[in-house]
Amino acid sequence: MKGYYKVLSSSMFSLLLLSSGTSGVLAAEQPQSQVNATAVATDNSSAQTGAVEEQTPMLVDQASIPAVIRAMTLDEKVDLIGGSGAAVTGAAGGTFLIPRLGIPKLTFADGPAGLRFGSTAKKSTTGFPIPSALSASFNKKLMYQVSSAMGKETLDYGVDVILGPALNIHRDPRGGRDFEYYSEDPYLSGEMAAEFTKGVQDQGVGVSMKHYAANNQETNRQSVNEIISERALREIYLSGFERVVKEAQPWTVMSSYNSINGPFSAHNSWLLNDVLRSDWGFNGMVMTDWGGSKQNGIAMLNGGNDLSMPSLNAAGKAAVKAAILDGSLNEETLDTAIENILNLVVKSPTFKKLSTVDNTKLSVSSDLAAADAKLSREAAPEGMVLLKNENTTLPFDKKVKKVGIVGNSYTMPSCGFGTPASACTTDNAASKMFLMGTGSAYVTPTHTVQLPEGLKNGGYIPVNTNASGSEINENLTAEDAAYMAQNSDIGVIVIARGSGEGADGNATTFEPLAKESELIKKVTDAYHAVNKKVVVVLNVGAPFNTVSWRDSVDSILLSWQPGMEAGNALTDVLSGKAYPSGKLPETFPVRLEDAPSYSNFPSSDGNPNLVNYKEDIYVGYRYYSTFNKQTAYEFGYGLSYTTFDYSDFKLNKDTLLNKIKVSFKVTNTGSFVGKEATQLYVSAPDGKLEKPAIELKGFGKTRELKPGQKETFNFFINPKDIASFDESTSSWIVEKGTYKFKIGASSSDIRGTLDFKVDKEIIAEVDNDYGPDVQLETLSKFNQ
Repeated sequence: MKGYYKVLSSSMFSLLLLSSGTSGVLAAEQPQSQVNATAVATDNSSAQTGAVEEQTPMLVDQASIPAVIRAMTLDEKVDLIGGSGAAVTGAAGGTFLIPRLGIPKLTFADGPAGLRFGSTAKKSTTGFPIPSALSASFNKKLMYQVSSAMGKETLDYGVDVILGPALNIHRDPRGGRDFEYYSEDPYLSGEMAAEFTKGVQDQGVGVSMKHYAANNQETNRQSVNEIISERALREIYLSGFERVVKEAQPWTVMSSYNSINGPFSAHNSWLLNDVLRSDWGFNGMVMTDWGGSKQNGIAMLNGGNDLSMPSLNAAGKAAVKAAILDGSLNEETLDTAIENILNLVVKSPTFKKLSTVDNTKLSVSSDLAAADAKLSREAAPEGMVLLKNENTTLPFDKKVKKVGIVGNSYTMPSCGFGTPASACTTDNAASKMFLMGTGSAYVTPTHTVQLPEGLKNGGYIPVNTNASGSEINENLTAEDAAYMAQNSDIGVIVIARGSGEGADGNATTFEPLAKESELIKKVTDAYHAVNKKVVVVLNVGAPFNTVSWRDSVDSILLSWQPGMEAGNALTDVLSGKAYPSGKLPETFPVRLEDAPSYSNFPSSDGNPNLVNYKEDIYVGYRYYSTFNKQTAYEFGYGLSYTTFDYSDFKLNKDTLLNKIKVSFKVTNTGSFVGKEATQLYVSAPDGKLEKPAIELKGFGKTRELKPGQKETFNFFINPKDIASFDESTSSWIVEKGTYKFKIGASSSDIRGTLDFKVDKEIIAEVDNDYGPDVQLETLSKFNQ
């Protein structure tokens, strides 16, 4: 292991001597001059013996931490490595309070999709579009703006750390929590999560990057053992976390529930000490997921975890204390955890008195609420993906005044803990869309706008009743459909699927139900019979199968779960006030069985607690492009109301040594304003290591371009960016050969190709050599 532990001198004698102080003064109230001061006693006995009474050290800054640790009793240390209740009602948890040493309580709250409090707390915040939707924007600036708003709301409520970003990989379309994550691609995930981290932490509050690592399913998530090659771990499942650590320095990291190649993530020294701290240089605090320590404080500490959340029970604390006293657990290991916790404390807004706790507060401040609602509305269209648009069905033409709306009914497989049941079911998705996912990512919004209200706000008349005045839903008849078609100018069908923590999806969540197929047929038949068009809105958090019905409708708009302003944002896009500019951050397969993980999700070999990652590095588009597998919609796909041309593809040199520049131009060649999300892929030659056909290595989004306007993109690529992990040498290598940069509008729609050479093998980085020895038969393009 390369240089992890910082040795802090400590002895039981000094602990006993210094722990007698009982000062209750908080850090900010303690004068700097009193820190480590020595007061000479004035009583006769002390004067005669020369004895002195040492002032109890107080935590005032980072420099004071060593003295505070020396002054802590063993009981105080053991208390501090276990979480305690939150100071803010409804928050997820907090740290232990030690007033005599000036150590305040910190508060942690959920928040990958917005600051969350338990529903019983009745505290509202802004409900933003789900993380997958924000990732679909391919807009790092937007991600920063949204996360900055979350950070301000976090500070406004007196919370110190928001539990996010969540950046596990979309390994399988059935992943129940995929909505909360960003992408099937680690580069896109890492870049978006880095922007989230910067946006939040620039407001003076911290993040907890999670779930480290490979938390890619909900089924048996606390007990499942995932067998993953080190190359797949390094290139796919750890890569995004590495990017966030190196680019954004998150204050904390949360370990995941699952085991990886044997050890639980919370106990995994290779994962936490060797990779996170030694290889990547992370110097913050690591906490467990809630209950993730398994109440084993000794294994947690030895594994590199600092804090057991939401607590460490009495037995767990007793075991740690006994192990310290009998010497089986090095006290330096415990002190390292304490140091990491206190380093977090001195950075926190609570410690710096940047925020205060007011538990009578039930909503964010009015100025934040208004600005953030506006931002949520503006953010949603950037992630909406136009999948089909025949004959310019969208945006609505000026003749459209009445909009027929109908939707399916759907109940989620799991509501997710702490989520109101009303958020987990819909009787008519056209009048009640799923606005966000459930579980720890569910936000109690300040308000909600559903589609009927949004249409009215936009000047349209929603039509969703039949001739007798009853609301039309899944019980729609052919007569109902005909009535709606005759009494409106265009039809909108909303197909919904909820997403939530606690359960994975299945064929039912991926495939249209029979009643949904019937609904689409009845509505399209009725509208087309009178020469009117039909739009399908997909209100989903994960891929959904469109293949069986997409040819029958005129337009398909993927809205995701678009946040609390859903109705207004969706109306903005339908009407043309705004435009969809999102691209798919994950592949939509033709069939669920086409997914490379299909036979190894959520278990393998009949063992419910085992998953073999046999697809190895071939996750998502890496698989579909390498093995020429047809998709419904490829990674990076998305249409626009306008069109874009790519041109002027250039390299500043044709050989990679240390850095190479790729440049090109994008021009709006259509008749509408719009934004285009551009993608840079690399194709590497096979050598010692086999390579995927393409890998995303850069992306960007234009500013809003008017017809005829253009924008130039420049991407700078260094050897580590295109290197592959060689397990035999524990190094990142760029092998000799000819490489190709592919610039595209999607992973399949490549607009330009540029060749460059690597004259000899480049060793871009060398990591520790203590990686797992995994015996696993993995997918290879050479063994087909």
